[in-house]
Amino acid sequence: MSLSCSAGSLAAAEPMAGTAPLAHSWIIIEQPGPWGRQALTDSRLDPELGAALKAASAESGTTVLLARHPDRLERDLQGADPQGGDLHAREPLDRTDGAVRNIWVAHTAPGDTRMRHGVTGDLSQIGSWDLSAIARGSLPPFGVSVKDSILFICTHSGRDQCCAVHGRALLGAALGRLPGHERATVWEVSHIGGHRFAPTALSLPSGAVYGRLGIDDVLRIREDDARRIVSTLNYRGRSSFPQPLQLAEIAVRDIAGVLDRDVLDVLLVRDGRAIPVKPGGSLPDTTALQLEVRHVDGRAWQVTVRREALATRRAESCGGEELDALVWRTAGVSQATRWA
Repeated sequence: MSLSCSAGSLAAAEPMAGTAPLAHSWIIIEQPGPWGRQALTDSRLDPELGAALKAASAESGTTVLLARHPDRLERDLQGADPQGGDLHAREPLDRTDGAVRNIWVAHTAPGDTRMRHGVTGDLSQIGSWDLSAIARGSLPPFGVSVKDSILFICTHSGRDQCCAVHGRALLGAALGRLPGHERATVWEVSHIGGHRFAPTALSLPSGAVYGRLGIDDVLRIREDDARRIVSTLNYRGRSSFPQPLQLAEIAVRDIAGVLDRDVLDVLLVRDGRAIPVKPGGSLPDTTALQLEVRHVDGRAWQVTVRREALATRRAESCGGEELDALVWRTAGVSQATRWA
């Protein structure tokens, strides 16, 4: 009997650092009911809106996911607004007509990390949003600006059984441990990316992505989020950085003991100059990169990362063929000249 993809990844000692999906911004839409393999188009979301969001999400740098919360059906039937008002709802939330949904829009770049949250019964307005502009940090005038973090745990059974089994178990354990007023800070979400690291989770507005989580990890991450810090335990990377840059950020956090969430930026070193990687920009197609990690206080580090073959084959998804894999590893970190 073959291993599940998460067990196979663990057995292959596949590193998690530098594996977060790349997304400069995220849109999370509350959508109850079942999600198929492609959540945006295989759910009870309006099919035209779902198809448009799927196409725009693939090219814009803004990723769109669906979310659910087990408390919301009961609240809806009771006519209770998650913000404390009265929605006068009389239909379950898995009905698409007139159901009031939560929506989060977050930009994850360090130094420009922010999020807006609102509720609406009309999702059509999302179809007019410019996802490329959102990726650049121009958030739509929707809802209100919020600072408190939300943790989204992937439970997307339509994509992989590891997320269904491990993610759902983790969600239940987390909701069972959190006090009532904090239950609304943890939601289940559709496919984040990297189900072989299940259970996986995304924290917004930071864009921090985590994997191989247990209940104590979730509670720790919630505490870290409240303090605006990032621990590298279970940390796959920050989604605003391409994957090799994620690895460089993690290496510096480990070596220098940097915890503050938004104080590090990562630049590409080319011809001896450190240059920013803009949203949508490409990296050199090479097996080694020189990067510079900069702290807002002026400190800087040179980081070399190399791409190499994983020693053991592993499957991307449950039931999939075992494949050779390439991973990024840190090859050296050194102090650099202060940048400011």
